[in-house]
Amino acid sequence: MRYMVAITLLISLNAGAVTLGEAVEIALHNRGDVQSALMSYESAVWTSRSADLWFLPQVNGQLAFSKNYDIQEMTIPGMGSIPMGSEYSSIAGISVSVPLFVPQGPAGSRMSSRAEELSLQQSRAAEMDAVVQVIRAFYGVLLAQEMMDVSAEALAIAEAGYELAALKHDVGTISRFELLQSRVAAENRIPGLIAAQNALENAYAGFAVALGQDSDAHFQIEGSLDAEPDFKIPETLEEARAAMHLNNPDLQAAEYIELVGDAGVDMARASFLPMLVFQTDLSYIAARNDTDFEIDDYDRNLVASIALQIPLFNGFSDISDFNSARAQRVASEASARSIRQVTDLSLVSAWNNLQAAREGVTATRSTVELATEGASIANISYEAGMITRLEMDQSFLALTTARTNHANALYNLRTAEAELMRAAGLMEGYLK
Repeated sequence: MRYMVAITLLISLNAGAVTLGEAVEIALHNRGDVQSALMSYESAVWTSRSADLWFLPQVNGQLAFSKNYDIQEMTIPGMGSIPMGSEYSSIAGISVSVPLFVPQGPAGSRMSSRAEELSLQQSRAAEMDAVVQVIRAFYGVLLAQEMMDVSAEALAIAEAGYELAALKHDVGTISRFELLQSRVAAENRIPGLIAAQNALENAYAGFAVALGQDSDAHFQIEGSLDAEPDFKIPETLEEARAAMHLNNPDLQAAEYIELVGDAGVDMARASFLPMLVFQTDLSYIAARNDTDFEIDDYDRNLVASIALQIPLFNGFSDISDFNSARAQRVASEASARSIRQVTDLSLVSAWNNLQAAREGVTATRSTVELATEGASIANISYEAGMITRLEMDQSFLALTTARTNHANALYNLRTAEAELMRAAGLMEGYLK
């Protein structure tokens, strides 16, 4: 069912606009890093299941047919040579081995179980990282589109101003110099529009790759930089930190990294302990000088044994493995400590970035309102001949700058929200 949803979303990717939620769904089904992490977890699950069944008996069947080319003979004086074996032999049987006391079994099961949990948290982290990248790419396209609209509108306004300046020059109300200023102001907008077009194309290509698609995939995006997320964002840093300790997969992975290191030491220590195994073999053996075997030719052979294996000397490999496991445990503890520090830092940075982004949006929004009003007044004043063309261009340049700053502030806000939710481990809102 999930793959049918993915196919449907892929069809909509090429047929119409996709929302952020649809984009996330497509990415989680198509990104190679996410699929790799999920398959690693699937492999860890099967490894853990196999390790948990260490106590089950091992049953093996045997069926063999052999020909003896060198039959030993015993020579008896006066009686000739007597063969000491048969030319052909056949054996069929079954053997059962039951572990009674095998320390490596429980130790291996415990290690595999912890490795499975570690792989699960790593796959969750990979999914969350992919979601953050999709969000950045999604809003990156919206930002590039906004920059494209701003540049196109600025060029249109500049061209309209040049046309108005040409009319004024024709009737002699402005000089040739001011007319040239209007034309230069209009043409100066063209490079900005070209750069905005290129940035938009790159943003679409980056968005396609973030979804796990080819960079030349064509689609439309449905969304807005002004659209706020429909889920709750932590209101305080303490609330975000509490959520992080409960939900962040990196912190949980750090815990299991330490547990895997401990289990590795237990596994290495188990190699010093004896093993007790019960084994039984049931076989039927037949021997003839021809290949015409019948059921009556087979004789039963039943053997049962209990073996105690005590490791005495393994070439110091067990000691080396134990010391290696101890060193690996220290390395795991250091790695886990580093993960915890980096995770806490990412939360604090995300929180500070979110607060700064909110203030930036508030400040730039009021600036856009003021710049819009100023540009409108400048346009009317220029038509009435109260200000120069340069003054009007400056007012429109201020409006373009204000709109650009506001769009960047909104982009920073949306990505800061995603970064905070990622650090807190609360990405379920984006996964809806």
